[in-house]
Amino acid sequence: MKTSRFFQGMMVAALLAAVPVTAVWAAHRSEAEAAIAAAKAAMEKAAAAGVATDEISALIEKAEGLLPSRQYTKAIEASSLATKEAEFAVKQTEGTVDAAAGEQKALAERAISDAEAARKKASEVGGEWRDTGKMIKQAEDAVKTGEFD
Repeated sequence: MKTSRFFQGMMVAALLAAVPVTAVWAAHRSEAEAAIAAAKAAMEKAAAAGVATDEISALIEKAEGLLPSRQYTKAIEASSLATKEAEFAVKQTEGTVDAAAGEQKALAERAISDAEAARKKASEVGGEWRDTGKMIKQAEDAVKTGEFD
């Protein structure tokens, strides 16, 4: 009897401790809307510089499309990617991206190319890992935003 009450008490304590933690993890609609607004502002700057792309617009549309289904975290991620991509495009036109970044970009693109070739070889023999394609896509997105590491 004492043991079961002890475990019940521990369970209640664990649940009470977990409730405030979940609120920290959750994204709110207002955060997603703010991220979308920042992405739109970055897109306007890119458009003014003549470097706006359809991909940036598509990311913003994707983020806006996620709001009705309450996928706020994914909307924030898409908006952040759009913002980074637009800001990097503007930096490229302004010439504020240094020569070392050009070398890093070339190395990153080569690494992605090598990874894609290895993925295709693995796929031919039925040994492709489940998330390899997703990781290559993430690397390509990172290069578009100027994150070459």
